[in-house]
Amino acid sequence: MKKILVAIIVVGIIINCSCEKIPEQPIQYSGIYPHLAYYNNESECGTGAVVPWADRLWVITYGPSQPFGSSDKLYEITPDLEQIVKDESIGGTPANRMIHKESNQLFIGPYAIDSGRNVRVISYQDMPGRHTGNARHLTNPAGEIYYGTMEEGFYEVDVNTLEPTLLYQDENVRTEKGEDIAANQSIALILGAHGKGLYSGQGVLVYSNNGESGQDALKHFDIPAGSLSEWNGKEWKLVRRNQFVEVTGPGSIYGNETPETDPIWATGWYH
Repeated sequence: MKKILVAIIVVGIIINCSCEKIPEQPIQYSGIYPHLAYYNNESECGTGAVVPWADRLWVITYGPSQPFGSSDKLYEITPDLEQIVKDESIGGTPANRMIHKESNQLFIGPYAIDSGRNVRVISYQDMPGRHTGNARHLTNPAGEIYYGTMEEGFYEVDVNTLEPTLLYQDENVRTEKGEDIAANQSIALILGAHGKGLYSGQGVLVYSNNGESGQDALKHFDIPAGSLSEWNGKEWKLVRRNQFVEVTGPGSIYGNETPETDPIWATGWYH
């Protein structure tokens, strides 16, 4: 009887241990998590920007040539890899991102996200274009930021109200909407066809461009293409006629801490 009793106790312990719930882990293959994939209804779905903020990872996707919005989404990814599709999503072709220190907000695509993970949206009706870069404001860095688009549209945005002020009209509005652009300033000094990066410092706003329109660009690799330009608040100046992409500085996504003297870096190439 003693031996049988001991056996029953041991079996009971084994049964109790086997009933403990093992936490489920997301399926992954060599570090790739299929459940984090994202989709849209356009002909291309790319990653526009990825930023860690407020204990989450924030991701925006883009569709090609969608200056007035698309089916693309804003995603919030939790530390345990839950993917949350945000209802505020309005899509587009965005690649911009900046953390504004004074207002404690992440600006990513057309969205402003505060430290409590509340999402606000700037509509494409108010700020059309393929948003490609953000930069700290030259004269009011605590209260405003710059937005730049791939087709050379530029805005000042109030970080509190999110109200945009038009500086230069996006080319998509000129060509696709057929709106009256007589009151808008010329941007003929910006050469190239595909804006990429935006950054500010040393009294100027720097804008990079890596594209070139026309048939020659499709056939010849060594023609003049793209540009790096700067704006002093009144007029544009060509820095160099080459293809440039990212523009940043030691302050990275926050902007330079000492903009009067900190360097600005631009990456690019020539043939």
